[in-house]
Amino acid sequence: MIRRFAAIVILGACAVGLYLGLSTAQPAITIENAKAVPVEGRDGMFMVTLDMVNQGSASTFAGASSPEAQMVMVMNPGHDGATLVVPGGGKGSLAMDGAHLMLRGGGDGFSEGGFLPLTVTFENGQEIATRVIHSGAATMDHGADGVAVTPAPTLTLIPPNRVDAKGFEMRLSVENFAFVRVTDGTPHVPGEGHAHIYLNGLKLGRLYDTRFDVGALSPGSYDLRVALNSHDHRPYLADGVPVAAQFAFTIP
Repeated sequence: MIRRFAAIVILGACAVGLYLGLSTAQPAITIENAKAVPVEGRDGMFMVTLDMVNQGSASTFAGASSPEAQMVMVMNPGHDGATLVVPGGGKGSLAMDGAHLMLRGGGDGFSEGGFLPLTVTFENGQEIATRVIHSGAATMDHGADGVAVTPAPTLTLIPPNRVDAKGFEMRLSVENFAFVRVTDGTPHVPGEGHAHIYLNGLKLGRLYDTRFDVGALSPGSYDLRVALNSHDHRPYLADGVPVAAQFAFTIP
């Protein structure tokens, strides 16, 4: 009886250890909504967008590769060479209107609705295998002309009292503008919309409020940018320039 009890205890301990081992082995980041959008006029060239959801500490995006692509490279207009950090407990998106991937190849078999393997890598050594779907024609054009209204909206970022590596709160003020949450496809209403948040060019998401939290970050220099957008995802303009504000800071 004692031996049987001891065996049960040992088996139970092994099961717990195996469970804990599997749990800790789970990746901190998951990849979602990976899409390849054909680039008009450039046969075999795609813009790749995806979401990186981070349940762990800050992680630095290092790049991506695919055995079926001739080329995969990071494009980050206005922030070439900047470190792309996915904040701890947050999300970072490779998006049309920010840092994204350009992919060439896929072959004749990669057509609308098809999939292409992609491995996303991070500086901590983590590699995440995912699949990118060929989305067909683009459904959203962030390169479209902006929208101007009178009076023009204004946006001001209010720096925090202290920037903390563990995360901090940012606030902003707007005039001649109202944050209104709507479903995608809602037509433009002058003076209404949302904001987009970018960190070194990496899109952190949409904003419908005058405050937001920045998650834990790795040491380094950062440029936080917030820009106002219409319901149909066009940037608001003032004197031909996007209505946006920036805050530069350093995590020691």
